[in-house]
Amino acid sequence: SRGTSPGDPSLRSSDVVTARVSTLSDSRINPMRLIESSSRSPSPVDPDNFVLSGTFQRLLGPDDDMPVRLYRVCFDPRGRTNWHRHDDFQLLLGLSGTCSVVDRSGHELTLGAGDLVMIDPDEEHWHGAAPHTHGEHLAINLGLTTIWLESSA
Repeated sequence: SRGTSPGDPSLRSSDVVTARVSTLSDSRINPMRLIESSSRSPSPVDPDNFVLSGTFQRLLGPDDDMPVRLYRVCFDPRGRTNWHRHDDFQLLLGLSGTCSVVDRSGHELTLGAGDLVMIDPDEEHWHGAAPHTHGEHLAINLGLTTIWLESSA
């Protein structure tokens, strides 16, 4: 006896599952790929967009043909970005030390290892290390554009 499935009463449930699995595997354009951290060397942060020193490692950038940007940023104590905003959401994942994330209203969040801060599109903010410690985070930008503003010093 044939069971029914939403959308087409002549199909068995197992037919629907098989069709979905085939569609998922057929839609896969690129296989998995590895980007080794060692292939993307850290560089000093850009003094035009950062206050004090730190390092910046682009893990996924514009040349990777992905809809997300991924950056590992290490700040020296009190080092931070200038004020800026993004055209889509930004997620900051704390990796080590302590980071501060501050918006225009002065609201400050403390980001520790394993913590996540979510920043809305077009929200002006800066982020960097707390005053007496280094801070390291992974910046995950869902959009393509960062608009850099004035110094946060």
